[in-house]
Amino acid sequence: MRTWNVMLVDHDRLFSAALGTLISGGPFRVCHHATTVEDAEAAIAQGVQSDLIVVALGDATNDEAGGVKRLRAATSARIAVLADAIADRTLSLSLKAGADAYLNKSMSSESLLRALQLVMLGEVVYPTHVASLLIANANSERPQPERAQPANNELSKREIQILRCLLAGQSNKAIARNLHITESTVKMHFKNVMRKINAQNRTQAAVWAIQNGLSPLASV
Repeated sequence: MRTWNVMLVDHDRLFSAALGTLISGGPFRVCHHATTVEDAEAAIAQGVQSDLIVVALGDATNDEAGGVKRLRAATSARIAVLADAIADRTLSLSLKAGADAYLNKSMSSESLLRALQLVMLGEVVYPTHVASLLIANANSERPQPERAQPANNELSKREIQILRCLLAGQSNKAIARNLHITESTVKMHFKNVMRKINAQNRTQAAVWAIQNGLSPLASV
């Protein structure tokens, strides 16, 4: 089984220690504890290498989101945000800052480990009902088009379905099964979608989908 190195970033040393013990029970190995984003940045600069950085956020502030953004610029490691409570503002700030996951500290240990494994497999992970909150907020603030409009080219019906599956946290294999197509076809659609909406990764694609009023597509 592959093992991933993890850096934990949390000012609460007790919680961080408990989280480290929990994570170490799966395919992860804690390689560094940092109390602040600045400490994490210093560790990265000193050569500490990690595959995953788990950042525990307190209040949903722009400063904390800025810290996630700085980590995104400093490392290619996957970044998972652990929040005290589910909040649409926290999710929005985290995704825009480059986080690959938005998770609740109160989730079960099994769910947390499964979510972190999905993150390491390249997925963007966050509660689907939070996306609904974001969409509801956007709808209440400004009129939304009936169909999402990319900057340059129209998205096809299938490409919109692909984005909705992404919002539901589905892997390429799950999307292929759900839409009755092959994984290679899913990858082709993703490539086209990324080009049309000017997204560099799945996180940016998810943010674009949320901002344009798409809702998660449930498995059938």
